Amino acid sequence: MLSQQVEFNNAVLLLEKGEYLKAIDILKDTSKFLKIPSYLNIGIAYYKLNSIHNAKVYLERIYSHEAAITEDTYSYMSACYYLYLISNNQKFLKKIIQLAKTKKDLSEHSKRLIADTFIILKDYKMALSLLETMDYASDFKKGLLLIKLKDYEKANLLLTKAYESIVNLNTKDKILWFMVFSNLKSNNLEKLNDNLDLIQERKSSFEVNKELELKMFFNKNKYTPDEYFKFITKFDLNRKIDYIYYFAPYIFSDNEEIMYDSTKGFIFKDKSSLDNLDDMISYNASFLKLIKKDPIQKVAELKKMLNKDTKSYIYYNLALSYAQIDDFYNALKYFEQATKLNPGNKLYSAMTLITAIRSNATISDKDYLETNIKLKKGMYQYFGQKIYNLIINDKIGTSVEPKHYSKTIFYEALNFLPKFIDGTASLDDPLVKDNFKEPLTFLLKEVIKRKNENNFTYFSRLQDTVPLKINNNFLDGSILITQYYIDLLKALGLFDKADFSMESNITPTYLRTKALKLLYDGYPKKALNLIETLQSEYKLEDKYTMYLVVACYLDDNRYNDASVQISLIKGLLNDSDADFLTGVQLIQELKINSAKQFFLKPYLDDMIDFKIEGFDKFLESL
Repeated sequence: MLSQQVEFNNAVLLLEKGEYLKAIDILKDTSKFLKIPSYLNIGIAYYKLNSIHNAKVYLERIYSHEAAITEDTYSYMSACYYLYLISNNQKFLKKIIQLAKTKKDLSEHSKRLIADTFIILKDYKMALSLLETMDYASDFKKGLLLIKLKDYEKANLLLTKAYESIVNLNTKDKILWFMVFSNLKSNNLEKLNDNLDLIQERKSSFEVNKELELKMFFNKNKYTPDEYFKFITKFDLNRKIDYIYYFAPYIFSDNEEIMYDSTKGFIFKDKSSLDNLDDMISYNASFLKLIKKDPIQKVAELKKMLNKDTKSYIYYNLALSYAQIDDFYNALKYFEQATKLNPGNKLYSAMTLITAIRSNATISDKDYLETNIKLKKGMYQYFGQKIYNLIINDKIGTSVEPKHYSKTIFYEALNFLPKFIDGTASLDDPLVKDNFKEPLTFLLKEVIKRKNENNFTYFSRLQDTVPLKINNNFLDGSILITQYYIDLLKALGLFDKADFSMESNITPTYLRTKALKLLYDGYPKKALNLIETLQSEYKLEDKYTMYLVVACYLDDNRYNDASVQISLIKGLLNDSDADFLTGVQLIQELKINSAKQFFLKPYLDDMIDFKIEGFDKFLESL
């Protein structure tokens, strides 16, 4: 018996060396005395030789021998594991999990096998929890599981520990590659820079990028419902600015006399303003026809009204319309024009400053505009200073009272914003109380948590009240309302249940939303055709549309076209997300020094993601 055990051990050593046929000959002999473990290793050896039929024969002998469940649990579970690899039948994995639940004192080998089973089942949380109970679990493996669970900080700690302890250079390169990937996903730009330097040092022999390619892709599930919920309740800087664009008034005078409130229509400072309105009747008559039009159509028509005698408020209205369709490059251009013609208008100055932030642009007269806003004299002083306070510097307050503008929806919206973000907004707030039928206000009202409402009741109410069918107002207005509505649906798990069809009054903005839905439904070609038609007719060069094109290309496996489109966005819009994606592509090509210059700001786009191809298979192989 002792000699048979020695022979068995020799066969196992031969297996580890890859000498499978020699191992099989010995194991067939030892199977007379050590049947189950010998059959297991014979099956594994045949599997390694790609002799699938023979492997299946020996592994099924163990699986059908139920006594092996108690006699040699590890061999039984191992047989199930390899039978799954052969057949892809999840009944074998379920059997492993079932057995694991009945065993209290699992061996290290059994724990590792069960963890591998959870990895195949993509239950990364369970796999990690099991590995953490082991004495000698791989830090590399645990680090990769933490990446899967989006805990990038802990992942970086474990991967760094693994990198420092591993001697094998090939393995170190793989760990380093995943460290870079984790840095990219978490926007840890400082660590990214350090790790890219390490790759640069190893560049002459570094080949992991060929085996595990870093690639962009359209990710329809980039964020979790919890993350989407945070987006709709705790506005980031971009959404704060978009919110201001949404509620900002149109202006109809160079003398702070006439403005157009989105819910109350024209507001006049005094009776003499009526005379001024008559003086501007030509422009106003045309604009009144446009004011309720689709935002994309409105931009096209307003642009035709420009001439050599264009007034500042005409530039401002065009700029605001551009901002509402996500075209921040042109919005900034025309806000600046308005400000130059009427430098005393603090609303124009504030809108110029926040649009420079939104478009990632540097403006030469930034200091002048900031100084101008802080001065106590000027037009729309309250609005300009309030916007500056909310977006740029919360230590600078307003130096004047809002007076007659306190009754506008813009005033109410500006005062509602900080309360909504910090969770203190209520149903008695003037914005939601007076304007509950306005589309965005309606959604914001629903998102406000009621007094004494627990989380279960809160989410149940939202799922019951957010419109899924009668939702036209959320599909064809300013881009903010559509994006907010979609994020809310995703937060509640209702995106696939919402009806995105409109039978009448088909607008360009709705067609762009329809293209997004086609993309999510798996029709990138149809989506792209629709977008290209809109671009051709309306000359759309906004960030939202251009990234939608990138997503269509990627989902249609047109990687080179997507790359070209990103270069176009980068050149045309000076967009930091396009810079980031350019850097990602350069990392894959190991053009490290060139790549490093593009990681100046965190990556924020919610459609285009990047992945390591073969990540799952590599994790399963560890």
